[in-house]
Amino acid sequence: MKNLIFVITTILFTFINCSAQENKPVIQTSLQKNYTYKLIVDSLEIPWGMSFINKNDLLVTEKSGILYRVKNGIKKRVKGLPPVYLRGQGGLLDIAVSPNFDKTKEIYFTLSSEIDTYNKISLINRSTKDENILNNNKVQNGIETIRKEYPFVFNETLNDFIETFSNELKEGNNPVEKFQLFLDVNYYPDIDDEKDLNRISYLTDRIKEIEVSNDKKFSSEEKKLKENLRSIQKKYSFLPQNGKRKAKGGHTALYKATLNDLELINLQMIYKGDFNTKKGQHWGSRIVFDDNDHIFFSIGDRGNRNVNPQDITRDGGKIYRLNLDGTIPVDNPFVANSNARTAIYSYGHRNPQGMVFNTETKIVWANEHGPKGGDEINIIQPGKNYGWPVITYGINYSGTIITDKTSMPGMEQPIYYWIPSIAPSGMAFSTSGVYPKWRGNLFVGSLKFEYLERLELKKGKVVKREKILESIGRVRNVKEGPDGYLYVAVEGKGILKILPN
Repeated sequence: MKNLIFVITTILFTFINCSAQENKPVIQTSLQKNYTYKLIVDSLEIPWGMSFINKNDLLVTEKSGILYRVKNGIKKRVKGLPPVYLRGQGGLLDIAVSPNFDKTKEIYFTLSSEIDTYNKISLINRSTKDENILNNNKVQNGIETIRKEYPFVFNETLNDFIETFSNELKEGNNPVEKFQLFLDVNYYPDIDDEKDLNRISYLTDRIKEIEVSNDKKFSSEEKKLKENLRSIQKKYSFLPQNGKRKAKGGHTALYKATLNDLELINLQMIYKGDFNTKKGQHWGSRIVFDDNDHIFFSIGDRGNRNVNPQDITRDGGKIYRLNLDGTIPVDNPFVANSNARTAIYSYGHRNPQGMVFNTETKIVWANEHGPKGGDEINIIQPGKNYGWPVITYGINYSGTIITDKTSMPGMEQPIYYWIPSIAPSGMAFSTSGVYPKWRGNLFVGSLKFEYLERLELKKGKVVKREKILESIGRVRNVKEGPDGYLYVAVEGKGILKILPN
């Protein structure tokens, strides 16, 4: 027994000790600095996104929900933003000036939104009456079945359900199964019973695992799990709020708008993650463009790691690609899959908060937050699976193991991963001649260790790392400006311009 305890202790010590070691190459601190910096925009709390219109004209987002336009160093607030849902890591996120801005004056931005795009519910006029769908026999039969299963359900709730799933009801789909999905997304009541909450969490996660696997040998188990879930749901009332659906958190949304001096006009939401959640973590979200009028943006796994990242029928844990007008490119990797979110470009991501278009290779690069250890830099390829959470180089924040796998067939490897985690933010390549020794280097902000990291690359591998602006504060973003200089957004300070000596 003592030998067994000794072996286990030795394994744990070795694992903890190894996980604490820094992944090579070890970061360096330069003794002789050949640069300084200048504060060009001050008094910013969390400057999440920034994008240059030209070298003297800059847009900056504050996570709290403020958009600034900075012309010749003068900062002014831009009005016309849509509502911003402030929750946890969510708020007003990235911003990007269209590559065709000179002609269109359009900009793109991401934010956390509680608008519900999943449900097509008219909150003012009851479209169920207008369409007279209640007279449909299959709809009537479905409602009767639901009332037997859910004796506490309210008429307003049923009206919203009919509006959302009218087509499915008319086609004779299982009404109880559809209604269960509707309740999970919209009307799920606040439940104080911890036992019920834990049971609900287990049942829904397992049901989704079976659905994603599409393995018929689990069909009887799935049926029993759904019956168990319904038995819990039937204990509670599903109360509408003033005849409307119950608010259910938010998700990441991508907007475009026309910038008219200090006002946004022609506002249009062109994409939003479905299945809102009250979880406050992992919204993503960066925006970049390629050379072919495509826009790429990221959405984190929204704290639902066991479902979203590996399921291409759901949003979250993905990098997306759209045309500039918001339509789906015909060569997106999943356009032929009728069940997939066809905007998806890659999947299996945790929380990508840095992206840059490599102008030499013409490929998007992204970094993403790992858990404890395992932050990654990935080269994004269409249709590829980047593994989260099936493979990872990190562990849970509590120290427990997520998975013993760091690689799997069909899953991509990062070109670099950080151990320990640096909490990477925005990133940029230095492509100009402003810093001759830094040309071609990759720069990544560290929120955790409060520096800008310089990475030298050789044949797609990181061969050297160096701290730039050490102890400057939480670095939220970094961009190469149109003048070739690097600009760094630091929380509690503002925007810094790095100057070579």
